[in-house]
Amino acid sequence: MNATSENPRFPGRKAPHVLVAEDSPLNQQVALKQLENLGCTADAVTDGSQVLEALARTHFDIILMDCQMPEMSGYEATWQIREREKQPVGEAGPSRVYIIAMTANTEADNRQKCLAAGMDDFINKPVQLPELEAALHRALADRASQQALEEVIDPVIIAGLRQLRMPGKSDALVDLIDLFLQEAPGRLEAIEKAIARNDANSMAATLNAAAALKGSAVNLGARNLAARCDEIEQSAKTGLLSDTASLVDKAKQEFARVRDALTKIKSEAAERG
Repeated sequence: MNATSENPRFPGRKAPHVLVAEDSPLNQQVALKQLENLGCTADAVTDGSQVLEALARTHFDIILMDCQMPEMSGYEATWQIREREKQPVGEAGPSRVYIIAMTANTEADNRQKCLAAGMDDFINKPVQLPELEAALHRALADRASQQALEEVIDPVIIAGLRQLRMPGKSDALVDLIDLFLQEAPGRLEAIEKAIARNDANSMAATLNAAAALKGSAVNLGARNLAARCDEIEQSAKTGLLSDTASLVDKAKQEFARVRDALTKIKSEAAERG
């Protein structure tokens, strides 16, 4: 089956292009045959360093990553992939690949180790076809959700903030999200009130609140909200605050999107522990 045509296994979507990272020739062939059965296109490598080389050459939607491989483990390869994804690549930024761990260790702490390394999901070995298909569906659903999220929040900024976490201390990313969500509504309200007063102090109050909100938005990767705030600043500088009111409405709408996105990111951070 041509993976670019309609695939009954993945209705409404193109079947994913998958990289299998598995050092056992037998297990590798089983995974490739299973993916072929599901209508996916797939390539295979035998260790983590080869994963990095393959990603440098070709785009993959999903990686099936064996955790224990020679030369470079799946954990180390995943960590390096996530580090590379923090680096901007052109205007579109880096594309995040979805990584599914393949592990024979079913203990809960191993799942946490996979998530901590930057993996998105895991399936048990030996891999069964129904479990693999379910994992691929989760990956595609999560990818669609992630793409929608990235329209609102810059993933590179969030990835950098995740690295601020220190053992034994509260999660810096969660703390910053909480602080932003507490302060931002007040900034928007201050802008609205200043415009409504339309007095001698209104321009300065509008500019101060818009600049503060823009700075906070930039720090959390809310680039569209920052752009709305910049528009408010530029409009306010003309002195015609009545023309600025419609821009505030757009900023409030964008903040609602940002709030939902950051709440989701915060929830995911809590799940990862």
